[in-house]
Amino acid sequence: MNKNQKNLGQDNQNQLEIQAAELAVVGAAITTLGDTISTISAILALEAERQEINNDKKDKEDNKNMQKQIDYLTSELEKLKDQVNKQKPYR
Repeated sequence: MNKNQKNLGQDNQNQLEIQAAELAVVGAAITTLGDTISTISAILALEAERQEINNDKKDKEDNKNMQKQIDYLTSELEKLKDQVNKQKPYR
């Protein structure tokens, strides 16, 4: 009986070691999944930042173009005012 108890004890020990190893594998898989999700998140954040920078550049260029148009229209308006003032007789 003593030998049987030792075998049972050894079997229980082996089972515990197997379960511990299985849990370690599952834990490592979950950690790897978490790392993968974190990496994807970082890539998405970088892409969003790149897109925002590109949008800012485009907005600045659009603003420059609009300012040029405003300046042009302002100068044309001044020319028209001058023409109107020249045509009106002074009272």
